[in-house]
Amino acid sequence: MTAQRIGLGPPGPPPSWGPVVVSLAAGLIVLLGGLFVNGCRLSKLLSRSTGEGDTGPIVVNPAVVVDSALAGETTPHQAKFAVTQGSAWFATTGSAWIHMAPTRGSARATVQLSLDPRGLTPGLHEGSVKLQEHDSTGPSTAVDVKFRIQQPILKVDPGSLSYTAQTDNSVFHDTLAVSNAGDGPLVWTATTQNHSSWIALADTAGRGAGKIAVQVSNAGLSYFGTFTETIIVTAPGAKNSPARINVTLRRHRHGGDGTAP
Repeated sequence: MTAQRIGLGPPGPPPSWGPVVVSLAAGLIVLLGGLFVNGCRLSKLLSRSTGEGDTGPIVVNPAVVVDSALAGETTPHQAKFAVTQGSAWFATTGSAWIHMAPTRGSARATVQLSLDPRGLTPGLHEGSVKLQEHDSTGPSTAVDVKFRIQQPILKVDPGSLSYTAQTDNSVFHDTLAVSNAGDGPLVWTATTQNHSSWIALADTAGRGAGKIAVQVSNAGLSYFGTFTETIIVTAPGAKNSPARINVTLRRHRHGGDGTAP
């Protein structure tokens, strides 16, 4: 018998990868490329989250600084704001009463402000601090600064008191009203200029609007005539302070029927 080769033949050409294998290889390259790009993006995001390499608009907190001082104060008031995002910047202001430190910095910086009330008139003063990237064409932002100079205005009513004693033991009661015609805190005290014994004050100190009880009496006066005294109300830093209220007491000699001769 002649032996036959079963399933064996001459060697053929090498197998082809075919379109399916090529497609899989191309997809793998695209996948690896996507992972590389996304990895770079992820790296940048992680870098920003850790505060390294902050870029973009300058962000500050707070965006508005508000403070106040009394007219006549000489001590600067302190305030601050934080730079929370942005690249290198420099700060400027057009207001002579605003001072700052530092004037240059980067993200995650705190800027200290000093607001000087000296020479400022009563009322609201508005200024700003501008933060600009070192590249003058880059992003910028501003912090608004509002500084109110308060001016309390002392007002006392009535402006004078006058009495005439009809007996040898006349007693008079009156009230002075203290008020603030301006803004800002009003702290006041009251006294008499000569500390005369025939006039007495109650409520000799107060804050804001208040009342001063006045008692006048000719009891104990040894002679007839006209007596004068001045009530002085003082409110430090307030306009129209001190207020001076003139008080007059007339003590005349009377006839037998109780009337003046």
